[in-house]
Amino acid sequence: MGCIRVERITEYLCEPLERALKDEDPYVRKTAAVCVAKLHDISPDMVKDRGFLDLLRDLVADANPTVVANAVVALSEIAEDYDADDDVMGMSSAKLQKLLAALNECTEWGQVSILDALAKYVPAEAKDAENIVERVLPRLQHANSAVVMSAIKVILQYMYAAMDVESELCAGYRKKLAPPLVTLVNGEPEMCYVALRNINLIVQ
Repeated sequence: MGCIRVERITEYLCEPLERALKDEDPYVRKTAAVCVAKLHDISPDMVKDRGFLDLLRDLVADANPTVVANAVVALSEIAEDYDADDDVMGMSSAKLQKLLAALNECTEWGQVSILDALAKYVPAEAKDAENIVERVLPRLQHANSAVVMSAIKVILQYMYAAMDVESELCAGYRKKLAPPLVTLVNGEPEMCYVALRNINLIVQ
């Protein structure tokens, strides 16, 4: 129903969608999360007024990693209609830990979505940034280039936004970024270009 982009069906969609977001079956919840983003395209005010954004934020802390990934994707799509300063994700320390836990269990495309969401969040403390970077570092060994590039984006973002880039710790992170980037240079021309751009940034 969410794929039917007709405004008059939205009132009939709300009640079953609300039930689906709280359903016991994770497949139902993860499908409902995507539906919220589709409903937001048709009627953003209704999504706000009916509390679907809050329900979606609750799913970020879901026990199922696929549900978490879909909730992150839906919130990221919705966030595009808001100002950059608006925290649509409603990021908190508890949710951050849930995202990092889901990172180890979800599919590669779910990992990309979670990593992209992490890249938009900048910790206030350098210690928090360091802890997140340590949890993201294993993704540099992933076979999927999109996961590798998203992990690199998170690490670079945190290094330059929340840490002392001249420290030995950051120098160690930069050394760890080198091997996966060099590996990506040997891939397809498009990926080679992106990898070289990142290498150029790190060298600078």
